[in-house]
Amino acid sequence: MKQMAGSLAQIFLGICILAGSWMIADAVKESNRSESSVEQVQVNPRAKDQLMSHSELQEYLGIKQYQLEKILPQKEGNVTKSQIPYIQIGYEYYFPVKAVDQWLKETEAASFDKGSQ
Repeated sequence: MKQMAGSLAQIFLGICILAGSWMIADAVKESNRSESSVEQVQVNPRAKDQLMSHSELQEYLGIKQYQLEKILPQKEGNVTKSQIPYIQIGYEYYFPVKAVDQWLKETEAASFDKGSQ
């Protein structure tokens, strides 16, 4: 009788191990399916064009170097003043294309408003 109870316990243990393995495998498979259905974020290939350097800004605006220097950020003590929107990364200034476009629209509108007065 003891031998039969031991054999049944081993069979039951084997079935439990198989069932547990099956449940784990099913969960892993489901996890892989849900990960593959998650929308992958694609980096915009034009992302490098979102910020412009000084020379790119000059070319973008179609102005000469001395004209660019008049609108670039200038440090006055601890304060940096600029006519044009910029982002500072380290010691370098970069100019967001969208912000520059908006600045141009606003500057143009202000110029027209002054001219009509």
